[in-house]
Amino acid sequence: MDIIIALLLLGLIIFIHELGHFLAARFFKMPVSEFAIGMGPELYSYYTGKTLYSIRIIPIGGFVNIDGMEVESKVENGFNSKSPFARFVVLFAGVFMNFMLALLVILGITFTSGKAIQNTNPIVGNVIKEAKASTVLKENDIIKEIDGTQITTWSEIGETIAKDSKKRDALDVVIERDGKTLDIVVPLTKISEEKPAIMGIIPEYKFEKYSFGEGIKQSFKIFIGVFEDTLGGVKMLVTGKVKAKDISGPVGIVKVVGDASKSGSSGILIWLLAILSINVGIFNLLPFPALDGGRIIFVILELIGIKVDKKLEERVHTIGMIMLFGLIIFATANDIFNIFKF
Repeated sequence: MDIIIALLLLGLIIFIHELGHFLAARFFKMPVSEFAIGMGPELYSYYTGKTLYSIRIIPIGGFVNIDGMEVESKVENGFNSKSPFARFVVLFAGVFMNFMLALLVILGITFTSGKAIQNTNPIVGNVIKEAKASTVLKENDIIKEIDGTQITTWSEIGETIAKDSKKRDALDVVIERDGKTLDIVVPLTKISEEKPAIMGIIPEYKFEKYSFGEGIKQSFKIFIGVFEDTLGGVKMLVTGKVKAKDISGPVGIVKVVGDASKSGSSGILIWLLAILSINVGIFNLLPFPALDGGRIIFVILELIGIKVDKKLEERVHTIGMIMLFGLIIFATANDIFNIFKF
């Protein structure tokens, strides 16, 4: 089941990416011979007289065959016969669609879930199940006193615990539960020697719908945050801060999807769709041969007046494709090793 969900997520992301290339090519009247989802032999195909639409047996990847990308192609209105600007738009369109998919998903999540507003009153919203306090405290308990200190706001709970936890492993707490006042001993949980012990309680939150303007602003803020975090991960990979054994591929994605699906929340899987779509977009935008970003570099060079021999460019992209396949094989083997290692 995890594999099916992962393939559906990746399939949608790849479909949207290739659809971007396809629509942009059609906009500039470039002939498209095939629009395929997946790789390998055909499972299903439909030919319209101009374009072959196909689903391939290996449900990872996909491609759009835009006529005229070959070096010596003489196809009318082919890719290489178009202006550098048109080629740039077609190459960038796939990445753009991935970012748009992620943004639309984030917009949907933002407007559906609303904004969380913390209750400033000292009411227990939840107790972390791993915390020792979970054996005595319950949701909706009202904290009245801690070690003789009267509590009136949520912030006072943290301040009092931080002060008293240095001396003791448990605190005397007066709570109100179901209209009754109880005096209980609440054990604290030690996270590390450097950090003070915690009670492990979470405040009560209520959710309010965003206004249209607030929702748009918050969605873009979240999108930019995920985008920057992903770029940070790429930077760590390039600079060597991420070790080779930590590189993950398709099998690793299946594991991540499996972990997300075990939560039982469809919202986590939808959120994962947005994150993966941003990751795929940024990956394709990298200035590496054979990727969209690598091809865009050559178009930009042409835009600024630097003409590169098309045969040389194609050789560079061929080498890049071989290296990418090698990276995918390495990442897949790495995923399998990480799953079975003891």
